[in-house]
Amino acid sequence: DDEEEEEEDMSKGAIMRKSGLLLLGGTLLVALFSDPMVDAVASFSTATKIPAFYVSFLVTPFASNASELVSSLQFAKKKRVKNISLTYSQVYGAVTMNNTMCLGLFLLVVWYRNLDWTFSSEVVTTMSSIFALGAITSTRLTFPTYWAIVSLALYPLALALVYFL
Repeated sequence: DDEEEEEEDMSKGAIMRKSGLLLLGGTLLVALFSDPMVDAVASFSTATKIPAFYVSFLVTPFASNASELVSSLQFAKKKRVKNISLTYSQVYGAVTMNNTMCLGLFLLVVWYRNLDWTFSSEVVTTMSSIFALGAITSTRLTFPTYWAIVSLALYPLALALVYFL
């Protein structure tokens, strides 16, 4: 409750300054750790003899979204409707942002560098998952618990589709 009172007391300018500093700090951390992360994923893939594609889609999302996971769990612990709703919105927003931004940047690099296109199954699978979840979530504001299972099932289904396509 102290954090909520502190946030309400901040002026718009203070919020903007704090947001800017946090964005700058996050950008510096990404710049500092992105190359070692790529090396770690490649080394892990080589050591375990698991293709880098699967390591990237299984390990990396947990590492790169750890902050969303931790903050979502902190909000959910308070067990208030407003906080749970915020948790769902945060997770949904993070997934949407990650998928659309990463796919857009990926397509931009492929186009700019004139690379050979060998990723049709990955893109079709990603877009299918995005549209399926979007169709489900655009129909209502609250969801029964079984929709969590349906949503979570899209991830292994997407990995299986990539494998078989």
